[in-house]
Amino acid sequence: MLMELFQNSIEPWVWFASGLVLIGLELAVPGSFLIWFGAAALIVGAVVAYFDIDWRWQLVLWGVSSLTFLFVGRRLTIKADDKEGDPYLNKRGSRYQGRVFVLKQALAHGKGTLEIGDSVWRINGPDLPEGAHVKVVGQDGTTLIVEAANESGRA
Repeated sequence: MLMELFQNSIEPWVWFASGLVLIGLELAVPGSFLIWFGAAALIVGAVVAYFDIDWRWQLVLWGVSSLTFLFVGRRLTIKADDKEGDPYLNKRGSRYQGRVFVLKQALAHGKGTLEIGDSVWRINGPDLPEGAHVKVVGQDGTTLIVEAANESGRA
């Protein structure tokens, strides 16, 4: 019975329906895998709509185009650089290391606070007066470690 269905060729609507189903399944499956097979089925459907091709060659065309789309698509979607994104995403204090800021409150007994943007950070370092320049040299948990810096930003 199956052979009778495939005696001459697979109808274009079968390829179009298969392609749309595979692309639709891509929404339910994580990653980008089925979309390439669906796109290949749509291409084969378009070719079969214009040319009378034996069903065996249709399957070969679908297989070759599926693998081609898969390899090319994966290459295009793989990140070019693993360092993309924010390397300090979970280490916010590390963003400030090496930068110089002005104290709005004096640093007394080795402890104080430092306003950076809209955040207030706890800081440890030498006793310094209000208005002094400090350079962030490290981080201990949520506390920034600072040292005195002159106005040009050198420690």
